[in-house]
Amino acid sequence: MNITPDLQRILDIAVSLTAEKNYSKLLEKVISECMEITGSDAGTLYIIKDNKLEFMIMRNNTMKVYLGGNGEPINSMPPVELKEEAVCAYAAIHKKVINVRDVHTDSQFDWKGPKKYDEITGYHTVSMLVVPLIDHKDKVIGVLQLINAQNDSGEIIGFSEDAQNIVFSISSEAAISLSNMILVKQLRDMIYSFISALTTAIDQRTPYNANHSYNVARYCDEFAEYLMREEKERTDFEHITDSEREQLVMAALVHDVGKLITPLEIMNKSDRLDYRLPIMEMRWKYYKTLLKLDLTEKRIGTDEYMDQLQKVEDGIELIKECNTLGFLNDDRLEAIRKLNDLKIVDRAENKLVEFITDDELHEMLVARGTLTSEERKIIQMHAVYTDRILSEIKFQDDFKLVRRFARAHHELLDGSGYPNGLKADEIPLEVRIMTIADIYDSLTADDRPYKKAMPMEKAISILKSMAEEGKLDKELVEQFCEYIGERA
Repeated sequence: MNITPDLQRILDIAVSLTAEKNYSKLLEKVISECMEITGSDAGTLYIIKDNKLEFMIMRNNTMKVYLGGNGEPINSMPPVELKEEAVCAYAAIHKKVINVRDVHTDSQFDWKGPKKYDEITGYHTVSMLVVPLIDHKDKVIGVLQLINAQNDSGEIIGFSEDAQNIVFSISSEAAISLSNMILVKQLRDMIYSFISALTTAIDQRTPYNANHSYNVARYCDEFAEYLMREEKERTDFEHITDSEREQLVMAALVHDVGKLITPLEIMNKSDRLDYRLPIMEMRWKYYKTLLKLDLTEKRIGTDEYMDQLQKVEDGIELIKECNTLGFLNDDRLEAIRKLNDLKIVDRAENKLVEFITDDELHEMLVARGTLTSEERKIIQMHAVYTDRILSEIKFQDDFKLVRRFARAHHELLDGSGYPNGLKADEIPLEVRIMTIADIYDSLTADDRPYKKAMPMEKAISILKSMAEEGKLDKELVEQFCEYIGERA
């Protein structure tokens, strides 16, 4: 079988359309190829949305008009109603190819639109070929409209039957590719809507995490874009692809999904004592009442009473002050330990009353933050729960790395992270990016129960210190700081 050049061209176009994965580029390719093959001077490609034909691509070589090729909306042209008066709508309704030699002599259709366009622009519309885009389910998904076929001398001619058949063939192939692409897009949109709902559930579970997941995702997306831009100018950057960037952003959205299982009383713990403080305050009143009773019944003298009472008052002041401090130095910790010596006997009940119990002392001896080591371990389990929850979602090839990225966002290069203690070579670039973004947002967030929002400069300083300690990627931290500066 001999394949003619024209047939080879059609086959090449079909392969090209099938291989194209970008929606806007596919639309642009359909119209440009059909215009070139038929020698058309202009063309419009419509897609059916909400029972209307929406302008997606407009090309006019004479007027030098090229709209929609990069996916931008054509807001200057209102959608065409699916009514038979308009030729493009008629082709869609009846699934029929319309070939008009001269619109000025045709009486079948309403040509007010083209004539008004000509009047405004000075263009002269003559011949027109309108082809419905029919997919493999025999469903019309759009319309291709070609205008003013030209011969080799540039004269406007009608569209030949061969040109009509070729365009219909290409349009059919394009319709199938577009239909498949739309289906894939709908599936991706469904995945993203599910992820978005999951992320909202995570962040809204507690007011102290209201925007964290979305913030981290935004930082990851913007920083990855920054790296990809810088990568074109430098050779010392590790490569990151569009697919990896998309998976990184999705992983960032769900990186804290395990917190759906974390107890709220731990997530919302805004100070060291939390619910224990009101109980302690009642006991302190009781303690002072017993002290007063010892004075009244002369078991202690006035000087000893005043001395003990002052210790209690100082202890109360110390506890209330240290309860909400972000960091306790050694002197404060030692002063808190000494409060354990304050005890008094309730003689009526024959029991010992403590100023501070062992459990309360354990809570107050947390040097940094509000969580005890046991509570911190429970919080850290959210990374394990994230992995378990995401293991139930069947991520396909395009998102196969999401689970791996999400579960490792607390791993550090020196192996001191969790849950698996991974080290440098075991931690992908995308996870390193997410870890930096996660830490930065945690430091600068103004919705955390245990601290105030940290200024950008101080947060950057902490990131650099962690990089110097070997916990974070030094080069990435430097680039992240540059990105944050540029963003600010």
